Amino acid sequence: MKIAILSLLLAVSLSAQPKYNAAVPTPPSVLGYELGDRFTSHGMIERYIHALEAAAPDRVQVIPYGASYEGRTLYLVIFSSPENLKQLASIKAGIAKLADPRSTTPAEAESIIKSSPAIAWLSYGVHGNEASASEAGLNVMYGLASRNDDEMTALLTKLVVVVDPLLNPDGHERYVNYEATRRGIKPIEDKNAVENSEDSPSGRTNHYFFDLNRDWSWLTQQESRSRIAAYRSWKPQVHVDFHEMGYNSSYFFFPAFKPINKNFPASTVEWGDIYGKANAAAFDKEGWSYWSGESFDLFYPGYGDSWPSLNGAIGMTYEQAGQVGVRIKRNDETILTLKDRLLHHSATSMATLQTTAVNREKRLRDFYEFFRDAISEGAKGPVRAFIVPPGADPARSAKMISRLQMQGVEVQSATSSFTMDGLSTYFTKGTVSKIFPAGTYVIPLDQPAKRLIMTLMEQDPILTDTLFYDISTWALPVAYGVESYWTGKDVAASLKSPQVAVPPEGSVVGGKATTAYILPWNSNDAIKALAALLQQDCKAQVAMKEITIKGEKFKRGSIIIPVNGNRGDLYETVQKLAKTYHVTFTSAQSGYTDGGIDLGSDRVVRIKKPRIIVATNSPVGTESFGAIWSMFDQEYGIDFIPMKLSTLRNADLSGYTAMIFPDDNADGNGYRSALDSGAVQRIKTWIASGGTFIGIEGGAVFATADRSRISGVKIKQKKDDDKKKDDNEKKDDKDKKEKKLSDEELEKRMTVEEKEHKHRLEEIPGTMLRVQLDASHPLGFGYDGTIAVFKTSSTVFELSDRGYNVGIYAKSPRLSGYLSAENEKKIEDTPYLVHEQLGSGNIVLFADDPNFRLFWDGLNKVFLNSVLLMPSIRNVTLSADQE
Repeated sequence: MKIAILSLLLAVSLSAQPKYNAAVPTPPSVLGYELGDRFTSHGMIERYIHALEAAAPDRVQVIPYGASYEGRTLYLVIFSSPENLKQLASIKAGIAKLADPRSTTPAEAESIIKSSPAIAWLSYGVHGNEASASEAGLNVMYGLASRNDDEMTALLTKLVVVVDPLLNPDGHERYVNYEATRRGIKPIEDKNAVENSEDSPSGRTNHYFFDLNRDWSWLTQQESRSRIAAYRSWKPQVHVDFHEMGYNSSYFFFPAFKPINKNFPASTVEWGDIYGKANAAAFDKEGWSYWSGESFDLFYPGYGDSWPSLNGAIGMTYEQAGQVGVRIKRNDETILTLKDRLLHHSATSMATLQTTAVNREKRLRDFYEFFRDAISEGAKGPVRAFIVPPGADPARSAKMISRLQMQGVEVQSATSSFTMDGLSTYFTKGTVSKIFPAGTYVIPLDQPAKRLIMTLMEQDPILTDTLFYDISTWALPVAYGVESYWTGKDVAASLKSPQVAVPPEGSVVGGKATTAYILPWNSNDAIKALAALLQQDCKAQVAMKEITIKGEKFKRGSIIIPVNGNRGDLYETVQKLAKTYHVTFTSAQSGYTDGGIDLGSDRVVRIKKPRIIVATNSPVGTESFGAIWSMFDQEYGIDFIPMKLSTLRNADLSGYTAMIFPDDNADGNGYRSALDSGAVQRIKTWIASGGTFIGIEGGAVFATADRSRISGVKIKQKKDDDKKKDDNEKKDDKDKKEKKLSDEELEKRMTVEEKEHKHRLEEIPGTMLRVQLDASHPLGFGYDGTIAVFKTSSTVFELSDRGYNVGIYAKSPRLSGYLSAENEKKIEDTPYLVHEQLGSGNIVLFADDPNFRLFWDGLNKVFLNSVLLMPSIRNVTLSADQE
């Protein structure tokens, strides 16, 4: 075993004859098998890192930094020289000074640069089924802990190496268990073997099926929040995120492909080239294949390369061919093994560390200049500050601000009201003036986090590119639905730095009620309060029209909690809910109101206690399901029943209030393959009996008249008139008499490059669009009429001719991100959100997922209106009793 593990490390060593400390245990001596023979569980990784620390405490420190949702500990393993480990606190303090040039003179900075080790961070296993990463991490950690030759001694003198051996232990464990149960005596290299084709849900995602490599900037998952807190305490100068891609490829390392986020300085791109050449040299030495500068961009801020780069590091993604079992035969007849894969990742790990050590001073100096220049740009640039008033939903504003603070953004708070003119706001032409109340948040740009702030907050990040590896826009205030402004002036106001952004306390206005308590439907926390009331079997109602009590107007959608027939401790219950969820209840001492409908009106509808089915398992898209799961579990405390389609086909559906079909990532064809006509008829019968069906993206497509015919909504097809118009526009100018060609005929004659360009134009890579929302419809309760939504699919519906087109894409709907002119024309005046009635029940269709990656908090209410309110509503015109 010792000889085998040494041969692995010899391949990734840059010295001719590495030397090892025999007292440090090899991986096989602890794991019981050679690296590359099988996949290593979280428990065994945990055992090994503790064994390393016990054997080499002067070189290794193990630091727990959090836990996964399933209770597995997240660890950092620190490697450096004995002298550096003794001075970690002072090293981190020095790096922190470089990261904030406001507190450091140029002379002090130069002294730190000359004397301090650099910090390099290696992240393995953010995607749990890209499992060679953590195997490589074990190999690299053994070398860092055990090698005592001159090369390693020099490296550890110049560096503090931070290793996260497994970022996503829950997903990884799901994958390792799958492989273990499918493993035979020897691995099968046939690509069709079950061990090379993982079941759904895959191990890529965490417990809630979230892609943690898309969550660095949104922090929706606790693993992400723990990691960012740990990362900020170290402030590394280089960060590498190790991945796998399709097994027929080779190996990718930086430089990145375009688009490059415009907030990066030129040095970020230059360093990608420096590290790329070092990795190329290591691979060339071994005769290994690789590629760079293609496919993987540096644009979206939620990646493990972009986010560290926006925080001064050189963040990079390294991708190894894999995502299969231990051994596979590729299309070119070569064999790819797990041992090959971990060796390649080990090689780039060591080449990156060596390059950082050799260029230690330059890397530290550029790190310092990254922040120095950012502060200078923020003080003199066209945007000096963002201003965020508490707004209509102070809790949501506070949540957005707290997410920024978690990432190191400095936020101030106004101690009194102030006025600003010349303000810009999202998607509004010209400038405005506004009086801001005390408690308004101010985010100055003359701070170290300026580049991160601009990236997360700017209205439109796109350049001229038409190809994106991920989404093309995100504008955090728009996603959160939070009123925000920016200014090119210094903010003249009395400001203080808040410790933590917190919403105002809730209350019960008017004391104990004799008739009812009224809860305005104006915040996401109001949804939480209603969900808690219903979970506690309290009776609640929704007002379909406005109510005025003691001069205060309560809009449509306001929640009424009647005293009569409710629990005896109702007052104490609403007091507790007001405090917990920062909401305000108003007491009503009479059912007779000052204006609008009375509290006993037929237009006050009792809300059913939710009993919700959410379709899950194949063919349901795991991330679409996971967003709902995490939202219900972690945000709103809503109980639900995850149900397989195989169960749903035969289940007794009576008693369920809502059925949600998340996206299936297959334009509804996944659902169509899983549900026969009999199952569809059972769903329609359940709807007609009072159930509410909610389809999201592919789930909505499945419900259309073009698929299952649950609804009458049709998928928009190109009409003959449109085809004739396009044919006329594409007519050859050189020969006016030439017969016009159809789109299909034109495509047959396209070159490879022309077809690639056409495909790019047809894609919608995550684009922000404007929707006109009917605020008088229960689905629109709590909104003012216009919302921003996020579109990632090319599916477009026709307007419903037998229901309510509650949300319609506006004319010229693009707000931010890439969208071709052809697609914009196709989408405008089509429905985003449709409601149709079937018997006593409802069909609600979302053209795109309102819960995308769970950072679109501004759309929570429109989705939860469909889940919590619609099942109680038989007739939106409400001329008759709803019961």
